[in-house]
Amino acid sequence: MMHNLRGLFLLALLATASALLALRIRDDLQRPPEPLVVAGPDGGSGGAASGQTIEIPEMPKFDPPPIERFAAALDRPLFSQDRRPPADEPSAGVVEDRALSATLQGVLFATSGSVALLTAVGESSQVQVSEGELFLGWRLLEIHPDKVVFGRDEETVTLELIYKAQPAPEPPARQRP
Repeated sequence: MMHNLRGLFLLALLATASALLALRIRDDLQRPPEPLVVAGPDGGSGGAASGQTIEIPEMPKFDPPPIERFAAALDRPLFSQDRRPPADEPSAGVVEDRALSATLQGVLFATSGSVALLTAVGESSQVQVSEGELFLGWRLLEIHPDKVVFGRDEETVTLELIYKAQPAPEPPARQRP
């Protein structure tokens, strides 16, 4: 009985300490930063009058560049051995359902939005489609890391990203002494 009370007391003490620590962190994060006083190498203010406070402006908000600036990365896939888009080969991942015949080649996520890279069967060029846009008469509803979902009327179709294993490169031939 005494052992259970001691454990309960320690648990309550730990919960209280955690709550106090969380409140302290929250208060520190909500408090505006204190002004910075810069001292010179000789202990002085380095050109500013003694005791003068120098205000440092806040950093501007970072706005990422538009996704269009990464068109070269789409044209030259990073993880392709020859840095060329894959050849147009219908394979698993190709769905043919009432005029939706396409292959999901890749997915690109950015802060400005997500893009699915699709190739229509029989075409050699990739098309970038964002959520809500139409592709071959189908509206792109969802973009996931490994699949996309299209919808038209009451139907939905899922295209899955197929990972084709690249053969391992041959090790260099050993030279005999």
